[in-house]
Amino acid sequence: MTRQLSLPDPFDLGLTLTMGQAFRWRELGDGWFSGVLGENLVHVRQTDDGVEYRVGGPEGERNAGDADDAMLRRYFRDDTDNVAAIYDDISGRDERIKRLVRQYRGMRVLRQEPWECLVSYICSRSNKIPNIKQCVSQIATLSRQTVSLDNNDEQRTFPTPERILEAGLEGLIELEFAGRFSQDFPQSIIAAARRLHDRNLELYQLRQRPYAHVMRTLMQGRPGNKENNGIGLKIADCVALMSLDKLEAFPVDTHIERLVNDWWFGWEKPPSYSRIAQWAKGYFGPHAGYAGQFVFCAREQGEINVAYSTPSRQIDDVTSQSQSVPTRNVSRHLNRNYSYPRCGSEIGRVCRYPSGYRYEKGHSERGPR
Repeated sequence: MTRQLSLPDPFDLGLTLTMGQAFRWRELGDGWFSGVLGENLVHVRQTDDGVEYRVGGPEGERNAGDADDAMLRRYFRDDTDNVAAIYDDISGRDERIKRLVRQYRGMRVLRQEPWECLVSYICSRSNKIPNIKQCVSQIATLSRQTVSLDNNDEQRTFPTPERILEAGLEGLIELEFAGRFSQDFPQSIIAAARRLHDRNLELYQLRQRPYAHVMRTLMQGRPGNKENNGIGLKIADCVALMSLDKLEAFPVDTHIERLVNDWWFGWEKPPSYSRIAQWAKGYFGPHAGYAGQFVFCAREQGEINVAYSTPSRQIDDVTSQSQSVPTRNVSRHLNRNYSYPRCGSEIGRVCRYPSGYRYEKGHSERGPR
């Protein structure tokens, strides 16, 4: 029997579940999606005022109740996020994001179970979404618990760290992982499971800690640590955003790096991950993760030209902060007496757009010295 759950606009179930956040949802047809949340198999589809859903467990379908409503509200962050206000906030900061919000209105950031999210994004390293789904599906076969709904839908819950350790490195190596770095996944997953088992990593407690502490903990102290077991900046940011309530996190893969550089920086060589992440937190504010997900939606949908048109005056006003150039600097750059229509800087003035100087031809990272 289906149960109705009201969710306020803006909400788009399809965009939220299919745009590269979670990797165990399957489309069943007629608007229905099937996925495993904890120890529950959930069938859900969108309605005019929210969703309708069914829930199954080890014994098959059961009657859904208030606890299941709360589970879905947590998952879609309806218990904490004022999504309409978040949209208004990031839209007011940048014209391109405003256009993307209009185009992909209803996309929400999910709050996933941290352990499954961590393992999933370990498998995401330089990997495509279909490959990540295949990897996560293979890992789920190690679970000893089956949940079902109807006779045609039976899935496994996600294995605990203890079950992963019991399967061991050999058990993971036997799985058919797909992707460029798939041979590294088993060792990284075992290392993460060991940290949780030994209580050296308390994922749920990280929800109460500041973003910087979360990142240091996930990466075991620092990004360059050779013992971080495959958890670098991008994976840590994804886990922080999508399971640990750090909405300021701004994950950056190589594709997002290029888009951010093309749309906002315009440098000959894209900025570093750290520079982009730092800029995003300042530029998009406390909900930078939502802005990042809209950029990701545009990239996944292959419609980036919608937002790639010439920046409006609003973008110029937000990102350009002209400052007078000292005379000594102007004299050292006599061949740069021209303005830049993209950033609005004038002759003899420096434009910070959006991080560092943009004064030279080609908008390179170097500026007046």
